Amino acid sequence: MTSRAIFQRMRSYALYRITSTVHFLMFFFVVVMAYDWSLPAHLLILICILNDLATLVIAVDNAQISEHPDKWRIGQLITMSIVLGLCLTALSFAHFFIFWKHFGYEPLDDKAPYDSRKLESIMYLHISSAPHFVIFSTRLTGYFWENLPSPIFALVIIGTQIIALLMVIFGGLTPKVPAGQAIVVLLISFIYFIILDVVKVQIFKHWSFELTATFVPTSARRHKLSDRKASKIQQERVWRSIDNVRKVAVMTAVVSSLQEKHAVEHAVAVEEHK
Repeated sequence: MTSRAIFQRMRSYALYRITSTVHFLMFFFVVVMAYDWSLPAHLLILICILNDLATLVIAVDNAQISEHPDKWRIGQLITMSIVLGLCLTALSFAHFFIFWKHFGYEPLDDKAPYDSRKLESIMYLHISSAPHFVIFSTRLTGYFWENLPSPIFALVIIGTQIIALLMVIFGGLTPKVPAGQAIVVLLISFIYFIILDVVKVQIFKHWSFELTATFVPTSARRHKLSDRKASKIQQERVWRSIDNVRKVAVMTAVVSSLQEKHAVEHAVAVEEHK
């Protein structure tokens, strides 16, 4: 049980870390190359510190103990991370363009007036919260409510986001933005994590070796898949044979019981006749 708990925590960390990295790199690569814009260095450092603080508490999380021995599924892990990372990247671009085009928060550089760089605050809060909440999902293969996290784990995750929210609302390290907008950004991140949790569960549900062998049909995988199908057919035949034997055994026992009952009744009738 201890080894399986350790494995689940390691797997949770790997899935969360790869997902965050894919999201972080893809979004900033595009906005830097296309719009020559990025968050200030101190905000990027702060995001890294808060996110790493969250990953540390995975060590005390309530891990879900699997019923069977675990093994690494690297293809599944990488595919899941890329899908979740792409979904987070799409949400980041939605925040970026909506607050730019609709609210007028232009992507300005460090030379612009401090109070006019509110897009930095919005994107900092979003990038800090959206991947952060996803850690509640990556810790399980099922839905996030099936196994609740430990109190320390939940307290640290929520606490880091409260710190980011207050910093954006009251300013200091980043320009102030209206409290309503900041709270909406945080709520969107939380709701989006629930949506991604459903996506994760569906991927796990439909993932199988047959699926990977179909998408990446290497010679070894085709041979292994063929052996598995043959073994499955043989196993089904064995179970059918066992079921047939059980039916015969039950029928034999019933007939034997009826014969025995008839013999007893006949013996009783003979004794009564005497």
